[in-house]
Amino acid sequence: MNLETLKQKYFFMPDATRGAVRYLTTKQLKETGTEAIVTNTLHLLIHPGPDVIQELGGIKKMMGWDGIVFTDSGGFQVFSLIHSKKWKGKVHENGATFKSPREGNVYELTPESSIDIQIKIGSDVLVCLDDCRKTDLNRYEAEQSVERTIKWAKRCKDHFEKEYGGTAKTGKLLTCVVQGANFPDLREKCAKALVEIGFDGYNFGGFVVDSEGRLVEDEMSAVIENVPKDTIRYAMGVGKPEDILKAAKIGFNLFDTVLVTRNARHGTLYTSEGELRMGNSEMALDKRPVDSNCNCECCSNYTRAYIHHMMKNGEATALTLATIHNLTHYQSLISKLNS
Repeated sequence: MNLETLKQKYFFMPDATRGAVRYLTTKQLKETGTEAIVTNTLHLLIHPGPDVIQELGGIKKMMGWDGIVFTDSGGFQVFSLIHSKKWKGKVHENGATFKSPREGNVYELTPESSIDIQIKIGSDVLVCLDDCRKTDLNRYEAEQSVERTIKWAKRCKDHFEKEYGGTAKTGKLLTCVVQGANFPDLREKCAKALVEIGFDGYNFGGFVVDSEGRLVEDEMSAVIENVPKDTIRYAMGVGKPEDILKAAKIGFNLFDTVLVTRNARHGTLYTSEGELRMGNSEMALDKRPVDSNCNCECCSNYTRAYIHHMMKNGEATALTLATIHNLTHYQSLISKLNS
């Protein structure tokens, strides 16, 4: 697929964090209508490691995937995980140093090494390392985040061009992340500074919903109003079907969230008539498909009662079918946006 379509069409990217969408084969993933996925630099750094991935021909060859692959820079994960009890780390001007609870190894992630890792992973679209912080920042902290994000983005681009020849030589696109927390003027400032540097895409970073779960539309608008319309406009972490529609109206064209697959595994399925809770007792004798307007493998062959029965008994097949359905539903939503 021509990567330029990422600037022209709407896409929903399921999270294939470690090179797989949980409970699906690559063939099943393709059959949902998915054209692009997002993997994660930090998790692939820890295992199996970028050198191993490169030796095996890159993430696409490993997966047997011929669609588009994004790699999140790892910024969001680094700056959230290192504050947990299991992870120990420190953020500094040069990046972040952290210790994995998995095997105790110490890692350092810098703007330059993030690019190196993504190149070895073999993704099509790279994301600059950004200074992502908690959502309830005061203004001073948000200003620090913006300044560091801009500096790191410049370092990422310089390294990408100097060491790899940039897009012209690699054929890969480079996107950046716009920070600014809950301050629209800082979002505007960050966006304008990043546009001056010049990237193939501008991603809304940080948290896309407020403490009450509402989309931060003012902050998102501040970004869209200050980036070129002929670039990738990625609303990272969006989200619920209704939030995708709102973000698309604002001007974003790329979306991802763990919710669609995570909720499937926990029995929450999205349909043309709203959400279903497959664990609820009323599903036990329901002979209807999950969604009569859906032609996915789940809805074409099985009843709500059967999915309910399998979930109650811990059958992994139920999680596969539920994930297939939710992704098909999301891709149908995206297809309608593109029509």
